[in-house]
Amino acid sequence: MTGLSKTNVIEWVNPGPEDILWVYPYEEIRWGSVLIVHEYETAIFMRDGKIYDVLPPGRHMLTTQNLPLLTRAYRLVMGYGESPFKARIVFVSLKQFKGKFGLSTRVKLGPRTLYMTELQAYGEFWYRVSDPVLFLTQIAGAVSNLASTAVAEFIRNYFTETLIQEISKYTAIDIYTNLSQVTSRLKAGVIQEAFAQRGLELIDVKIAGASLPQLERMEKEDPTYGLPLLLAIQKGEEDKVLEIVKTVEVMRALGKSPAAGWMGALVAMPSLMQQVVQPTQQPQQPSQPSQPAESPAIAKLRELKKMLDEGLITKEEYEQLKKEILEKFKKEM
Repeated sequence: MTGLSKTNVIEWVNPGPEDILWVYPYEEIRWGSVLIVHEYETAIFMRDGKIYDVLPPGRHMLTTQNLPLLTRAYRLVMGYGESPFKARIVFVSLKQFKGKFGLSTRVKLGPRTLYMTELQAYGEFWYRVSDPVLFLTQIAGAVSNLASTAVAEFIRNYFTETLIQEISKYTAIDIYTNLSQVTSRLKAGVIQEAFAQRGLELIDVKIAGASLPQLERMEKEDPTYGLPLLLAIQKGEEDKVLEIVKTVEVMRALGKSPAAGWMGALVAMPSLMQQVVQPTQQPQQPSQPSQPAESPAIAKLRELKKMLDEGLITKEEYEQLKKEILEKFKKEM
């Protein structure tokens, strides 16, 4: 709860544990009023959107001596001794605060895998105001309503947006096998610098949980491939991840794996898949009809075009892979 304690005494009374700032509700201030700034607080005087004087913790009698910048501004505009004078007083808390976050973004499976999947994560972060003037300058320009809840929401969104940009640079294997190391890098890197530019200190970050929803759905639909893939990611076995991804893509091409629809684009698909395609097709050879079979190159081109139409690969990847298939086909003729 916030407010006035009594007439001519300006004080932030009983701030809540989540209140990061409070604006004194009256803009007409009388010289001689008493301003009480509690420990871990700062009082900032503003007028017309500009910041003038800053008063530290203590009991202050408002005079021209402890508000020199504001006094000078009034002398230039209307002369000396104007009472009451107009100003906006903003109390800023310097205590530590905790915010919660949740995010959804896309990450690569591993350093050598261009296939990307959805990553969801949630957790908490701790911060405090380190530079009240810079903080208020940055916040006042970004938040239309200087209410504590609005400011806290702005900080949470700012943190989450910056975190998404940074965590997207890591792979699923990084996050699952080195979560503590990834978190430390996130805390000490760009996010900390971004907070400092807004007058905030990022004290700590904790990612409480992370998941791969698309692959978890794949695990339920086709545990034959989904479960081993998730286990390989969790163990950091990228060679195994690549092997499973190639197998699933082949099964998808042959129409034998319904869950493979969750998979995305692969790099150099024809060359990577060749080792798996041949063993998979061999058992079917005795039962093939006597009529001429479709050329493997044509089948691959059809599948490649289908992947392009479904958005699983880019136009550039499609052209490159098509070129490789045709070149190999010409050599075999």
